[in-house]
Amino acid sequence: MVLLLGGCAASRPAAEFSYVLNAERPAKAAMMLAGATVYLAPVTADEPYGQRGFVYRETAQRFAVDPYRGYLVPPTRQIDSRLNAWLGAAGATLAADRHKARYTLDARVSALYVDLRPGQPGEAVVTLRLTLGDTGAATRQFSIDGRAPVAPMNGDGIAAATNAALADVLSQLEATLASESRAALR
Repeated sequence: MVLLLGGCAASRPAAEFSYVLNAERPAKAAMMLAGATVYLAPVTADEPYGQRGFVYRETAQRFAVDPYRGYLVPPTRQIDSRLNAWLGAAGATLAADRHKARYTLDARVSALYVDLRPGQPGEAVVTLRLTLGDTGAATRQFSIDGRAPVAPMNGDGIAAATNAALADVLSQLEATLASESRAALR
């Protein structure tokens, strides 16, 4: 009996909390946000999406957190860093004080999982719920979704797909902010 239990314990995979979100804005992209001043509030997350373990959606109602594979640091901190870097690379001036910015942006992660439901393609899903404040207009709330296929279905594949989905979300956000900025100049 002791030998049997010892064998089960030895077969568990080692924890791999070593993946990072490193979505990068394309270097040759136009500076769509030049002149825009933006204050970014710290990114928050709905549970369980703020946890370090990868989250899997197994059915319409069942989600599971991977106890062995996940992110090096909480994903909200990484998305916050990526969001700051992306908007800065797009030409936005990032303000440290919300009262000195034309735009304020509050972001909440409302989905960050791998969709494993039967009949669905295995894909990474990232959704940000955003509140955009503009000193010249009313506050607006909206969501942006990004999806990317996972291949291969392992830690590296999940991390790569999640980065692609996050890059899609950040690209859509940049376009939305550029549109808002152009509308404000009319």
